[in-house]
Amino acid sequence: MTEALATSEPSRGEGDPYVIDGFDTRAPRPGLSRRATARARAIAEGLFSTEDGPPPADRLDWMERDLADFFGHVGLRGRVIFLVTTGALYYLAPLLIGRLSTLRGLDWADRVRAIEALDRTPLNLALLAAKAMLCIVYFEHPDAAAEIGWDQECMKP
Repeated sequence: MTEALATSEPSRGEGDPYVIDGFDTRAPRPGLSRRATARARAIAEGLFSTEDGPPPADRLDWMERDLADFFGHVGLRGRVIFLVTTGALYYLAPLLIGRLSTLRGLDWADRVRAIEALDRTPLNLALLAAKAMLCIVYFEHPDAAAEIGWDQECMKP
């Protein structure tokens, strides 16, 4: 590798984070359906809420788009695991707080309570898988990264 390549930063397209050095890194097609990303959004709204409320809508919109693209690069097994774990969380968590609803049918405070209730059961493995995958994508958003102190730079020796 030449020194110029080793020290150069990839150049991103103006305003388009999917274009690096003129190469479009988008998946050929989204890896999740609109319904699957909507379920993921409801889960993320509960997972990433604070005492002040859910994350900003534009950040969740961004997460939905990026999540669909992310899973466009993932194989069938990864997509199935995500769909099963988010489906279990989406439909079962409300039952644990005595609500006959889906997670999206709850307000954000009840979503948080339902997810926390599921986290205290043996079914928490479903939450762990969904949470891990959602965190990968959610915390790539510059505002979310800044909130946890990540400058989105690699550690340098």
